[in-house]
Amino acid sequence: MDFYNTHTFAMSTLFIFFFSVLNQWTGVEGWSYHYSDTTMAWVEAREWCKENYTDMVAIQNRDEIEYLNTVIPKATTGYYWIGIRKINGIWTWVGTNKHLTAEAENWAKGEPNNGGNNEDCVEMYIKRGTDDGKWNDEHCQKKKSALCYTASCKKDSCSPNGECVETINSHQCECFEGFYGKKCEHVVICEEKYISAPENGSVQCSHAFGNFSYKSECKYSCNEGYQLVGAKVTECGATKAWSNTPPTCELVQCPGIETPQDGSVSCTDQTLSLGSVCSFSCIEGFILEGASSTECTKTGDWSANVPKCTAVQCPAVKTPQDGSVSCTDQTLSLGSVCSFSCSEGFILEGASSTECTKTGEWSADVPKCTAVRCPTLEEPLEGKMKCTGDSYGNQCTFSCNNGYQLLGVSELTCTKTAQWSQVTPSCTAVQCPAVKTPQDGSVSCTDQTLSLGSVCSFNCIEGFILEGASSTECTKTGDWSADVPRCTAVQCPAVKTPQDGSVSCTDQTLSLGSVCSFSCSEGFILEGASSTECTKTGEWSADVPKCTAVRCPYLQDLINGLRNCSSEENLFSTACSFSCLNGYELQGHQIVMCSLSGNWTGEVPECKEVQSEHSLSLVSGVTIGVGSAAALSSLGFAFWIMKRLRKLKAKKFDLSNSDIDVPPQQYKSFDSLI
Repeated sequence: MDFYNTHTFAMSTLFIFFFSVLNQWTGVEGWSYHYSDTTMAWVEAREWCKENYTDMVAIQNRDEIEYLNTVIPKATTGYYWIGIRKINGIWTWVGTNKHLTAEAENWAKGEPNNGGNNEDCVEMYIKRGTDDGKWNDEHCQKKKSALCYTASCKKDSCSPNGECVETINSHQCECFEGFYGKKCEHVVICEEKYISAPENGSVQCSHAFGNFSYKSECKYSCNEGYQLVGAKVTECGATKAWSNTPPTCELVQCPGIETPQDGSVSCTDQTLSLGSVCSFSCIEGFILEGASSTECTKTGDWSANVPKCTAVQCPAVKTPQDGSVSCTDQTLSLGSVCSFSCSEGFILEGASSTECTKTGEWSADVPKCTAVRCPTLEEPLEGKMKCTGDSYGNQCTFSCNNGYQLLGVSELTCTKTAQWSQVTPSCTAVQCPAVKTPQDGSVSCTDQTLSLGSVCSFNCIEGFILEGASSTECTKTGDWSADVPRCTAVQCPAVKTPQDGSVSCTDQTLSLGSVCSFSCSEGFILEGASSTECTKTGEWSADVPKCTAVRCPYLQDLINGLRNCSSEENLFSTACSFSCLNGYELQGHQIVMCSLSGNWTGEVPECKEVQSEHSLSLVSGVTIGVGSAAALSSLGFAFWIMKRLRKLKAKKFDLSNSDIDVPPQQYKSFDSLI
């Protein structure tokens, strides 16, 4: 059973209208529309159109819309699906896969509104009463009638030089530019007479659609030494005219050459004709950027552009690893000098400096800094060597076997110049230098070779004494164990003056042989040597003596008598007087004095008993008289001493030299004592 009805409508009236407007199109077998009596979803409707006809309707203009609304009946259910669908969010004609333009839109009022979401297909209102012929977006799954068309264009409807364009109930051939005819079978022809080879030149043409027809192209060229004046190419256009007039060939001559700033130009031919060569150079301190020369070519152009003269600037200098670089000019222009140095412990391999030359290149490559290594050392004969290495800062120490000494330094250091700090030392038999004889002295050595262990002894002549070691020994280092001493003149130390005494020396320099004599003040006596002499050892022959006070021996008390002394210490000049008790008489010295010799001037007297009565009375009287006289005598004696002292002006006196052998026993009067 056939569920679909198809209807074909002639569009002769509309065809006549289009033909009258586009008379270059040719109407042929008509384009027809078809619709289904049953409804179906949009995808199913399109498949039905493609299976039975060409495709779903693609609306091309408003006349077509009016025509369809007139001839297509109102659908029994809903309206008609047409060939528009939303693809990737854009309304698209599915037959041509072209986007719907704003000018071609024919939406009903308020549409498209995507009212129920996913309204991605389009229906056309036919005989709706309102918005007739307008479009509405709708769910693609809803069922509506299909509106299809059958194309009138065939493969042979037009030639390859045109395009078949569908019209209502017909088609037309739209010719491409340069073609004409019902099927665009004819091509435009340009006049050949306008194409000719120029003098001193030639022309060559190529034809795409026939000789001198549309798109034919002719290219002109000139003989060697000539250049083209005019267009190089001319082409036959759609208007049957050539695009350019024929050119001419003229003798090649290049334009004048500019002199580069800070430079100069020199040409082989001042006419600047074909083959002329111009060379460029720059002044000192500038370098060419570009070609050094240019040649006038057959095209009338120079083979190269005018170069520039830029100030010479050498590239940045790399700093050597483990080193440094210092440049005189940070711009690195011509004449700049960069000097290289290495870190301590490294040495340069290469040039120590480089200069920027006029070519913009450095005069020398960047050197390398390599670690310093000193040459290997040999161990000395009769010696030993110990090294920490041979790199910068390493050290080698040297020592000699016993009996040998090192000639040179004992320690070498590897320096930054890759050389050891000193020459390698050697070991020689130990020999000490000659020993100097001290002035005013002599030296005597056990071994005249002065080898290890030799001992030299020193002495001084009479009157001189050694200052320093008396001997020295040759050690294993080749040095003497002690310095040479000096012989200095003997000089004894200053002599102290004894307390309560004095000293007197024969030579105030206190040199060898000087004698110093000592004496004590009156009342004192020397204990020790009275003189001392300066000996060759620089010492005095005797110690300084002492001055001790003169003391007389203790006096015993009188039996039956009395003793009265001026001092209990019995020192020099102490005076003691004696007296007897009643009935006794004094026999001996009444007064004794302590002399410088430490002895009393007399013996201690005695008191003898008186024998008779007469004698007793006499003695008694005498005793009384004598007692009185003794008292007066003692007092008189004291005044006598004072008188003597006044006469001697306080000079000390020695009773041993006094003219008083025996002190007076009796005095007639007190005045006689003064």
